[in-house]
Amino acid sequence: MKFLYLPIFYVISSFLTASLIILINLSTNLIWLASQGFNVSIKMFFELLLKDISNGFLFLVIILITFFLAFLITAIVRYFFPIKRTLSYSISGFVSVFVMLKLTTLVFTGAILIAGMRSFLGLFLFCVSGLLGGYLHGLLLNKVFKNEN
Repeated sequence: MKFLYLPIFYVISSFLTASLIILINLSTNLIWLASQGFNVSIKMFFELLLKDISNGFLFLVIILITFFLAFLITAIVRYFFPIKRTLSYSISGFVSVFVMLKLTTLVFTGAILIAGMRSFLGLFLFCVSGLLGGYLHGLLLNKVFKNEN
């Protein structure tokens, strides 16, 4: 019965990560626009945020696939090595988002499609959002599987 929670936790952590990445991408883009002299308002921020979230379905699907593979590999590794659940899923979230972003760059022959990751800080913040999603996944699993490693 406890295993019915797994897909719910997986979707929640994926949704959190996708939302954070969309928010970070929008924020870095608006900061860049403001630095170039464009007038950026709070109203514009929320309008663009709603538009980015409504258009972010494909990105959510990519995050779902990425986390599926990462969390599956993490579960297999944890079977053989007793690693703390929150730590292992945090690392897998960080690494999986990093690999996903680098693979999208390689697939499109070096073109960086997500403007927010053109700087090291943007790439790092995207990876941290993956870390937070993985941490949330591990934390939720700890709530359900209390006595198990």
